[in-house]
Amino acid sequence: MHILQVLQRLSDHHVLYSLTIDEVMTFTRLASHLKFDILQPQPIRESLDRSVPPKVLPISTSIFLSRATGIPLDSIQDCWEILGEYAWSLKEVPLFKTDYQVFKQHGWDLGLSLIKLTAAVIIHPRSDLCMNGDCPNVVPLKKETQQKAVVYTQDIGVQPAWYIHVYCPTCKTSYHNNYSVCDGTRTYYAGVPTYLQVGEHQFVEHTLAKVWRGQMLLGWFSATNAARLYSMILTEDRYLESWGLSDRPTTEHVWDSFVTLSLLEDHEMQGTYLEVPHGGDQCVCFKAAMEERNKRIILKGQPEAVRHVCDKCMRIFATDNGKFQKCQAIVADGISMGRPCCGVFRCTEPLLNNRHLFCATHDHLHNICHIVDCDEPVVVKEIVMLDGRVIHRRTKTCNLPLHQEMECPKFAKGKAAFTLKERYRDMQNAHPAPVDLAEENTDHNPEEGVEYFSINNNQVTLHTEKDPGTVGVADDTYEPCPSKAPTGNTLKPIKTLFNRRRTHNEQTLVRPCGVIYARATMYGAEAVSNFLVMVKNAFSVPGAQKPEHIFYDTNCDAKQQAMKDPWFDDVGMCVDVWHFLNKHKVMHRFCQENCNPAMYPELESEPGKWFFNTSVAEQTNAWLGGYQSMCREMLPAKFDFFLDEMIRLRNVETIARLATAGHHPRTL
Repeated sequence: MHILQVLQRLSDHHVLYSLTIDEVMTFTRLASHLKFDILQPQPIRESLDRSVPPKVLPISTSIFLSRATGIPLDSIQDCWEILGEYAWSLKEVPLFKTDYQVFKQHGWDLGLSLIKLTAAVIIHPRSDLCMNGDCPNVVPLKKETQQKAVVYTQDIGVQPAWYIHVYCPTCKTSYHNNYSVCDGTRTYYAGVPTYLQVGEHQFVEHTLAKVWRGQMLLGWFSATNAARLYSMILTEDRYLESWGLSDRPTTEHVWDSFVTLSLLEDHEMQGTYLEVPHGGDQCVCFKAAMEERNKRIILKGQPEAVRHVCDKCMRIFATDNGKFQKCQAIVADGISMGRPCCGVFRCTEPLLNNRHLFCATHDHLHNICHIVDCDEPVVVKEIVMLDGRVIHRRTKTCNLPLHQEMECPKFAKGKAAFTLKERYRDMQNAHPAPVDLAEENTDHNPEEGVEYFSINNNQVTLHTEKDPGTVGVADDTYEPCPSKAPTGNTLKPIKTLFNRRRTHNEQTLVRPCGVIYARATMYGAEAVSNFLVMVKNAFSVPGAQKPEHIFYDTNCDAKQQAMKDPWFDDVGMCVDVWHFLNKHKVMHRFCQENCNPAMYPELESEPGKWFFNTSVAEQTNAWLGGYQSMCREMLPAKFDFFLDEMIRLRNVETIARLATAGHHPRTL
């Protein structure tokens, strides 16, 4: 309809002739925003042609528009007949800040029990038509369910919302905003929706989810701190007081938005649909999807890193005979940031719960004395409560008095003075874990360093030594433990399993330009045999090219084992420059003859100047170590998923910086 026709019809109306331009624009903007509310109550025959606006407005929409614009209710239908075609043709129109207050004032409580309340944000299914290709139903779905919800947005804070989903009675599929549900399976739509569902009544705007993920990437923000920062800045006291839902995001909401966003982006890149079980906790239903992604990273490598080359990580040089060759290098290093794992040495089966000491296979060991090499059952004590109830508490030692005496000082470590010291030390860390003041620490497992007991004249003493670190060792069966008894005591130290065991370290392979090629978890120790297996597996994925040089701090041990494997015959194995000069003895003949970088002229861009940055792995691990306090309590699926996603995002950022700096990143 032409604008002159609209103006003529408005001027001919005995009430609408007095409308201002602002009132006309407000009416059309709000009506356009309520398209789903207008369309859903219409008869099926009125809903078939979506290009034509319905003739009659629902009573709830009419009442709201009347109150919001000041147009008398009996003239709203006339206004719709004049302006409805224009409002219907509008694409999604952003609301003004004042519009949200209008919805609160006139839409949240209409005072009519049979009329649905109106909110500024309406989260409806992607379509009200059944999208099941095998379903014969082709008419719009009218069986809908409405729920109150809150949406955490990036720009306008927390907003109330109506969450609507529809049901197809023919194929028994329920269609939600993010996904459809059929036969207990939740299938997400392709792409990333505007709002990510992170709880039964909670949604997060996808741009905000990216902000939270960016805070983790660039600032080592924990999910708890991200939620607290949002609550400090973008929530307003009393704004949602009458809505009945909290306006504060929780740690779980932040984590669920991270996992959902990352999985949806991953499946979008793969050209597949994300499917998870429907029902139960979000963290549980996504576990299998995270494990599938983790396995793909192992089998196919980091997508941005496998085929990456640039001017900083690949050198083209001329040989003595005038031919040109390429030289690619990889730098390896490990960092201690262990997660809980089974107490049986080198067992890789995940714990069922991060409070357990043993996995499901070795669960029976919870009932065996936790003193190493003792096979007696633990003591179970009966405790009579004040109300007469009898509870049974399982200790961690057998009935041997000496073993029970060892448990006493260990348990005392969790009491007042020790707890205060542990918290003070945590606060001095670069990225301390948040302390929940409302919850007492009942898990008395400091797990810092190596603990063991000594006995001298029947006196039991608890000792703690600094963690041995992540230096590669030649013995594949090496288990970190004290090598000798304390000074003045010739008896062998006694090891215990009072604490949860943690994985030894995370091993990284980094290209000299900073792109992280691979990561792997070392369970028992950084044995060089395990390191060699990691390298061989990492460069056996599709599209990978074996490097010409590997830099590693204990390559002198690794190379002696690698010489038995033909795969390493054409790979130079050097010790990085700093470790070679400062940590390796001049008298170590094998190291000096086989691992000196000066043996390979292609590593020098000019005399005395090295082409590759051989300290890049340690620099990268300094960044990776910032996540220790965030992921130290994660179980394997989430731990691997989180670190792999952080590495992927960092690689994307690194490659972008390399391009900006003129280093020509590309793929081979």
